[in-house]
Amino acid sequence: MGAASKAAAAGLKKNQPPTPEKPADTRTREQIKLDVVKNRQDLSDTLDAIEFKLNIPKQARFAAKRASDKFEELRRENPAVLVAGAAAVAAVFGGAVWLTVRVVRR
Repeated sequence: MGAASKAAAAGLKKNQPPTPEKPADTRTREQIKLDVVKNRQDLSDTLDAIEFKLNIPKQARFAAKRASDKFEELRRENPAVLVAGAAAVAAVFGGAVWLTVRVVRR
């Protein structure tokens, strides 16, 4: 390295802020072990959540179960709304069939 390069490197070192001192770790061995166990559990929970989000078949089963539970709750709590909804779906489906048959016959 040339003299100019050495001088430039020394100048850069002088202009750098001092590195902060690392605080002393005052935890006991048992506290450190508990922290490690907690961190492992947190990591495991995070990986499980990522796996659940990326597993499409599991997501589909979960969504179907959730919809089934909501349907059961609606059936128990307010069957009139369920009957009205079924009638509306039947009317829409019947109207679509009628319209299709009418268009095809022309």
